[in-house]
Amino acid sequence: MKPIVICYPSKLAHETEAINALFSAGLQVLHLRKPTFKETDMVTFIDAIDAAYHKNIVMHSHLSIVERKGLKGVHFTSYNRHLIDDYSHKSLPKSITVHSMSELINLSAAFSYALLSPVFESISKEGYGPTIDHEVLKKYLTHEHEVPVLALGGIDHKNVETARKMGFDGVALHGYLWAQFEKDHDIKTLVERYTMVAEKWQ
Repeated sequence: MKPIVICYPSKLAHETEAINALFSAGLQVLHLRKPTFKETDMVTFIDAIDAAYHKNIVMHSHLSIVERKGLKGVHFTSYNRHLIDDYSHKSLPKSITVHSMSELINLSAAFSYALLSPVFESISKEGYGPTIDHEVLKKYLTHEHEVPVLALGGIDHKNVETARKMGFDGVALHGYLWAQFEKDHDIKTLVERYTMVAEKWQ
């Protein structure tokens, strides 16, 4: 599974152009996480992304947009887990974020994949680091597990191979891409950062 990308939580200049460029460079799944966006803001944001890529977008909020706009699927985090039962009968792909071994071990097979966070020291959240011992994680991940698990938190070009050796089925990029883009709005180097990780993961 190619690295997925979680978008920046607040609005950035030239962000949708950057997202289109990432898709053009091979991105297959974008998690759209904009916790402060109203539904109308979210629709406007999605409409600024090339329609050919809408089928690759996973929503973290305003989940009803998914079917209406023909998006990829829905994602559940701590703030919207109360909606899981509402979507259990739908054939949409569903994913979830987990933060502990107990959550990981008890994952429902109804999920297409899970994001485990944080795996390394976060790039975007100072002082937010791993709480699960890496050896414990490796022991779990290198044995058969029903739901694919993707590493989230501090993933960059330097540690992506470590995540692979730990047994993760994929990685999710966030701060490594957007922390610098927030400062320079440089789409070319953003895509280069994504490509560097994608090439190391393959």
